[in-house]
Amino acid sequence: MTRSLNFQQIQAFKAVMESGTTTRAAQVLNTTQPSISRRLAELRQATGLELFDLHHGRLRPTREGQQLYRSVRQHFEGLEQIETAARVLRQSGSGVLRIGSTPTLAAGLLPRVIARFTQQHPDLYINLQTHGTPQLKDYLSRGLLDFVLTTGHLEHSDVVSTPLLRTRAVCLLPPEHALARCRALELEQLRTQRLILLDENDDIMIAMRGRLQLHRGHEDVAVETNSSLTICALVAAGVGVGVVNPFVANTFAERLVIRPLKPPIPVEVTLMRPAALAPSVLASRFVETLTAQSWTDLVSQSK
Repeated sequence: MTRSLNFQQIQAFKAVMESGTTTRAAQVLNTTQPSISRRLAELRQATGLELFDLHHGRLRPTREGQQLYRSVRQHFEGLEQIETAARVLRQSGSGVLRIGSTPTLAAGLLPRVIARFTQQHPDLYINLQTHGTPQLKDYLSRGLLDFVLTTGHLEHSDVVSTPLLRTRAVCLLPPEHALARCRALELEQLRTQRLILLDENDDIMIAMRGRLQLHRGHEDVAVETNSSLTICALVAAGVGVGVVNPFVANTFAERLVIRPLKPPIPVEVTLMRPAALAPSVLASRFVETLTAQSWTDLVSQSK
C-alpha cells in the first residue's frame, strides 16, 4: 500500500458499486466521469487490490471489491446513524429524558406535564424515578438523572438548585365537613380539628407546628405520615383534615374540598440538576412545559 485512503476514493467506489457505471456514479456525486476513474485508480493503488475488472466493456466488481463494499456500506450506515442522532438532538435535545421526583409531585403534577410533553415529542422515552429528596440527590450526583423535582431543600456542591415555582399549601376537607362552607380557612380554625399531617421533617409541618404550637403527640394530631398521598386518602376516608401541597391535592379534587389557608404556608417546587452538566435542549423544553402546566393547574384550582 503506497498511499493512504481518503474519503473521496471510498465515496467514488461506493457510488460505482451502487450505480453500476462511472458515468452514473459521476452524476450521483455531481462530478465528472474522469474524476471518478481517477479516484478508483488511486483506491486500487492505495489498497493494492483489484476491485473491478472489465466484462464486455463494463466494470464488474471482483470478489475483493464485493468484500470491501460490505465494509464500506457498514461504515456509511454508521455515518447515517450519526446524522440521524444529530438530527434528533437538533429537534428535541435527546430521545431519552431521565426525571427524578418526590412521590407527591410525581402523582400530583408530572402526569399532566408528561402527557402534554409526549404529545409534542411522541418518540420520546421517559424514565421517571420517585424517591425522597436525599436519594434523588444521590442519583443526580451519580449521573443517573437529568434533573430532579422536589418540594424540599438540599444544598450540595454537586447539585444546582433553582426555585421553579412558589405556591401555597392547602387544606383538605371531606365534603360534609362543617368548615367546607368557608372559602378560606384561618390556621387557628384547624387547632380544634383532628389533623392529618406530614412528619416533622417536612417544610409544611415545620410551619404548622411553629404557628399552631403543635408538638409531637399533640392530642389533636390524629395521624402523622411521610406521604401527602396518604393524607389525601385518609381525609377521603373521614379520618380528619389535612394540609398538603396543592398539586397532590388536585388529584383528589373530585372527592375532597380544597381550601386556601390564611396566613399562607409557602410551598416551593425546586429544580435540581447536576452542577457539572448543562441541561439538554429537551430537558429545558420539558421544564418550560412543566412551568406552564403548573400555573394552569393552580389557576384552575383557584376557581
